Amino acid sequence: MKRSRRNTLVGGIMALGLVLAGTGYAYWTDSLNVTTKATTGDFGVKFVDLGLYGQYADETMNGAGWSIVDGVGDLGYVGDQFFIRADQDHNAIARKGSVEQYKERAKGYNNVDFNAELKDKEQLSKSIGKSYGKIVTDASGKIQITVDNMYPGYAQVFRSDIVNVGDIAAKLSNIKFEAKGLDMKEKDLGNLKDMIGVAVYIQREQYQPTKSGNEDVFKLAKAVAANVPNDDRFFTVGGVDFVRLSGLEDQDIKAALENNVIKCAPSTDQRLDIFVGLAMDPDAEGRFTTGTAEKRTSNDDKLSQGKGVQLSMDLLWDQFNAGKDAGTTNILTKQNKAAK
Repeated sequence: MKRSRRNTLVGGIMALGLVLAGTGYAYWTDSLNVTTKATTGDFGVKFVDLGLYGQYADETMNGAGWSIVDGVGDLGYVGDQFFIRADQDHNAIARKGSVEQYKERAKGYNNVDFNAELKDKEQLSKSIGKSYGKIVTDASGKIQITVDNMYPGYAQVFRSDIVNVGDIAAKLSNIKFEAKGLDMKEKDLGNLKDMIGVAVYIQREQYQPTKSGNEDVFKLAKAVAANVPNDDRFFTVGGVDFVRLSGLEDQDIKAALENNVIKCAPSTDQRLDIFVGLAMDPDAEGRFTTGTAEKRTSNDDKLSQGKGVQLSMDLLWDQFNAGKDAGTTNILTKQNKAAK
């Protein structure tokens, strides 16, 4: 009997120990959780609304200026509203039939052919204000402008809008120019780098959401003149100063950019207007050609006839905060790897 009782006591102690061990895991507990979520935006600008100059009345001199200088007729130029698009078709370069109308006007005087197109175009990825609707507006990162059969004294202007299709404001940081022969054949270039010139003007629209005014962003001739004040780099057609392609080589013009940030849609309609003019030096004095019959020189006209040149203009963009780093600090420096 004694042995049996002792066995019972030992068994009870073991059972109690198991119960106490179990309650040790049942104390009240709590936890806090921090969950962070982050996504990245996208960055990009596009050309839209490409056209021949004179699509909008507020960009012109109401017909008193010119879209093409060709020497045809008494005036010698086509008015700056000749190609205006009455239907506001943002995917057409001019009013329907107006290009054909121009060619009929110039028949017998020249055989100039011209075009401007968005290369590798796609539909706009998001609507930009009230002007450019998603899906229905063509957009691209590259424009190709072609003017064939130019001659001394001929000039023409093209226009386009630049819009921000990203989620981050974009800053135009620099513009680079490169002129070369067609198909990289420099031997076919002749003296066109001296004879062909370009004019570029960029303005910013909707620089304040509640206002419709414009701001200057970039003026090519003024920028080049500021770097090297040499008149040989320029010639004038129709009152416009054109920079010879040879005068664009090795130009650092980023300092000439101002008001060069475009905010991201849809918070604003803000965009840039870019106007690009191409011209051939009239060269009446015969610097590069034989000049006029009255001042005929011995220059070889073959150097500028039947040649081709290609101008590449790259607009280089950064996000708006590029180069900015806060000069102050905050408490998080206490967690830095060198913190004591």
